[in-house]
Amino acid sequence: MPSKKADPFHWDSLVRLTHWGVAAACVGNLWLNEAGEEWHEWLGYTAMTLIGLRLVWGLSFAKGHARLRALIPSRADFRQQAVALHERTPATPGHHGSGKLAVWALWLTILATAGSGWFQNTELGFELGADDWHLWCTWALQGLIALHLTALAFTSWRQRSNLVARMLPSVRGKRAQQAPASQDQHS
Repeated sequence: MPSKKADPFHWDSLVRLTHWGVAAACVGNLWLNEAGEEWHEWLGYTAMTLIGLRLVWGLSFAKGHARLRALIPSRADFRQQAVALHERTPATPGHHGSGKLAVWALWLTILATAGSGWFQNTELGFELGADDWHLWCTWALQGLIALHLTALAFTSWRQRSNLVARMLPSVRGKRAQQAPASQDQHS
């Protein structure tokens, strides 16, 4: 029986850099340091800068699935996702419909978290209770991260595809050597 393995797909280098940079900033600020520390502040600025870079990249030089317009979900995306998960077909390049929504939800929540962190240190932010907003944003962000990791694990299992590998550096020589071997097994 032929394999249902998907063709290898990797996000471009800038998408991977911004993804892992934002992930590191979130891990650092949510779980490794204390609010008010100088590097807490700088990690927040770093996350905002990386998301800004990713947005500019997606609007300008990015190609294919990395373009921002490719992250706008349609009804067809959700139908395709339901069929793919039901039939356990290999994951296709890019994001499913719910994955596209998750990207926007994560980016906006990270920006709101970092923005409210900055705003709470202003006089107006202090008066308006921005520290509460910041706390709510951190809880929402932790929930979205948990949902993201759960969906990633479930979709990888359900579609028999290592979705994490798409965000890791590709090893071109290794992939080229594996392709003929996998074809021989199915002959």
